[in-house]
Amino acid sequence: MRNRLTAAFVVLSILVLLGAGIVRAFVLRDLVREQESEHLQQEAALIVRILDARETSGGRVDRELLTELVPSASRLTYLPHQGRPMRVEGPGYDGSGDDLSATATVYDGTVVVAHSAEVVSDVIRRDIGSAIVLLGVLSTLAGLLGWLLSRMLSAPFRQLAVAAAALGRGRFDLELPRSKIPEARAIAQALRTSAGQLEDRIRRERDFAERASHVLRTPLTGLRLELEELAQRADLPADVRASAGRGLARLDAMDEVTGELVELSRGGTLVAGAELPLVDLATQLAQRWADRLAARGRTLSASAEGDLALTYTPGPVEQVLDLLLADVVHRGTGAVRIVFLGQDGGHLRVRVTSEGLAGVTQGARAADLTRLEAARAVAESLGGRILGDDPSRTIVVLFPRR
Repeated sequence: MRNRLTAAFVVLSILVLLGAGIVRAFVLRDLVREQESEHLQQEAALIVRILDARETSGGRVDRELLTELVPSASRLTYLPHQGRPMRVEGPGYDGSGDDLSATATVYDGTVVVAHSAEVVSDVIRRDIGSAIVLLGVLSTLAGLLGWLLSRMLSAPFRQLAVAAAALGRGRFDLELPRSKIPEARAIAQALRTSAGQLEDRIRRERDFAERASHVLRTPLTGLRLELEELAQRADLPADVRASAGRGLARLDAMDEVTGELVELSRGGTLVAGAELPLVDLATQLAQRWADRLAARGRTLSASAEGDLALTYTPGPVEQVLDLLLADVVHRGTGAVRIVFLGQDGGHLRVRVTSEGLAGVTQGARAADLTRLEAARAVAESLGGRILGDDPSRTIVVLFPRR
């Protein structure tokens, strides 16, 4: 987008400059013609005064005199009332035809001074060179200005693209731009609404799974106890005990189906197509935070253990660990160690440890704990938990399969 905006701005600037250059060429041509016409009138008037002075003093107008008077790039024509016309040309006259001329009258004839059309063309050609240089300079400035403007205009949309990618990974804490561009504001609002709706849907599905597990399995457990008691009573007929046994078998089948439905609700994919293998997820998170810690002169190491074939939606893991690692960076000292453990059943356990704990004031420690509590709240809202509060003694994050 940025390159297209820059190219469009440069092309538009060049077209505007070319249009202005064409208008300037026509204006310059008319201006040069007007100036040359005035110059020819002055030359003609000067020649007339010289010829009048020669005639008054009794001299004669001949070709030699006209040759001395003719300008370098002009042609001088003397048309007496009686006698043959005389025409002389200056050394710079190319004889390509007359385009500009001026006429003046002496007492016994007419004087015509003419310039070649090349005079105007030469002036315009000399101006074209400077115009081309000016066009190049202005085009360069237009390109630079277009690049700067395109960066300003495309910046909100680049941030929106990053936010949309984060939402596609399952993150809901989107960093949306505050822009005055109506289209950018509309897209940001749509992404904010989509993130809120998706987070609310996930929360309701999790609540439903927990409630369904409690509401269904509690009465099933009570019914099972009663049927077992009936099946074991010796004072009841054999057919009643057999019916109780069959009821227990069907109750077990119902309990198994209930467990499968609850597990299916809990273990479904959060964002279809966004899952990453555990190794890739660990690598991405470790690389990003290794760069940030390196800027502080600290190191980070990570490993992936357990079932490496498990896949997870990266957004929730990134969101919680970003908050937690920001807290560890502020409160911990030395190297940081992260261990990703894929457990049976698909649950993910992450252990975060730093070499030591920074000595901070009571107020700073309260702020750090507030940051940790924020991470804990996000983890719980996503169905996970954070155990521990001291990075030097290991903080454990538990994530559900989903």
